[in-house]
Amino acid sequence: MKKILILVCFAAIIFAGCSSVKTISLSNYSGQQISVYNNSVAYYDGNRVMKCRLSDTATLNGYKCISWIWFFENGQIKQFETAVDIKMPNYTIPSNSVIFFNDQNPFKIKHIWFSSNVTINNIECRGGTKISTEFYDNDKLKQCFLANDAEIQGYSCRSSLLDPVYFYPDGKIKRLTLSVDSKFDNIEFKKGESIIIGENGLVSKFNR
Repeated sequence: MKKILILVCFAAIIFAGCSSVKTISLSNYSGQQISVYNNSVAYYDGNRVMKCRLSDTATLNGYKCISWIWFFENGQIKQFETAVDIKMPNYTIPSNSVIFFNDQNPFKIKHIWFSSNVTINNIECRGGTKISTEFYDNDKLKQCFLANDAEIQGYSCRSSLLDPVYFYPDGKIKRLTLSVDSKFDNIEFKKGESIIIGENGLVSKFNR
C-alpha cells in the first residue's frame, strides 16, 4: 500500500508540473506574452524559445494558434496548429490543421497538414494526420495527395497515399500516376504508371 501511495504522489507531482501554466514573452513579437504549460518550453542557445505548448489561444502574425507551436531560431513561427478556419484566396484551411512556414521566407507557407480534405482550384487534396500539401512561395500548389481519382488538366490521376500529384509554379500539372490506360503523342501508358509532363507539354514515363 505504501508503494502505491508513493507512486500516486509521484504521478500527481508530474501531472502538476505538466499542467501548471506560466507566461513567457516573445522578443520577435514586441514582447507579446503567451500562456504555456510550464514543462513544455524548450529553448535554443541564448534563451530563444524553440517550442512550447499553449495553454490558451494565442494570436501571432494574425494567426490564431493552439496546442504546440514551434519557432525558427530567428524567432519567427516555424509551425503551429490552427484554432479556427483560415480563409485563403483560393481555399480554406480548416481548424486543427498544422501550418509549416518556409525557413528561407518565414512569412510564406511551405506545407500544411490539413485536418480534413480541402479543395484548391477544383483539386480535392487529402487531409488527415501528417498528410502534407506543399506550396510554392507564390502560394501556388506544389504537390498534394488526391482525396479521390480525378481528371486534372486533361490527365486521369490516381489517388494514392504514396504518389502525390506535382505542379509547376504556374499551376500546370507536372507529374502524376495514371488512374486509367492512356495515350499521349501516340505513346501508350498503362494504368498505375507515373508520368512527367515537360514544360513543353511532352509526356514521358517517370522513372523512380
